[in-house]
Amino acid sequence: MEAAGGESLTKIILRKEAERQAGEGIFWWGIGSSLGTAVLDVAQDAGGELPLLFSKMLSKPKMQDEAPEHVCVWNGWRRADGKCGELPETVLITGGSDPAKPYYALSCQSAEKLALADHGSFDPKQCRTRLGKMPGSSQVTCLLRNTNPKAHSNGLYRVGFRATLVSPWSVRLTDGRLLTKDERNAVDRFAGAQDDWLSLVRTLRRI
Repeated sequence: MEAAGGESLTKIILRKEAERQAGEGIFWWGIGSSLGTAVLDVAQDAGGELPLLFSKMLSKPKMQDEAPEHVCVWNGWRRADGKCGELPETVLITGGSDPAKPYYALSCQSAEKLALADHGSFDPKQCRTRLGKMPGSSQVTCLLRNTNPKAHSNGLYRVGFRATLVSPWSVRLTDGRLLTKDERNAVDRFAGAQDDWLSLVRTLRRI
């Protein structure tokens, strides 16, 4: 995790916590790349849920994430198997700079407050992708199998918080549009109040 869509990580987590509270534990997290069909198969084989680890990136965010010229807001989703729908009414996802270009999201659930903390070390070298490969250094979001659970003590990453991946799991976002300057300012001004959150979601998503 890091800054995205012109927002600091602190602001993003503040918004996602408001979303989680409004959605009775459900929040969606925007990501820049697809996890393909594999995550659907693995999640269904696991009974519909998978553990999620969120870690702060070691490198600084890119300028296009810290100060993008354009930012999108999204209303719908489509899964790799063709199933589609609208985002929950409590969910607000901003990200991506062009509605015509792919942008993705994870459907998450947590009973705990979202707050950046230190929940122990994480070493990607102790994990493997579904193809049995070590995750690449540039992979920001990845489906991994923990091959050596007791060997993460020397990992450079710290687990910031945990959640659970739930249906519809991993999707491509649809029905997007560019936010206006005033709308982006409204997102930036959000301070955490629940009434303000629901009003912000309805206004920006025009629902």
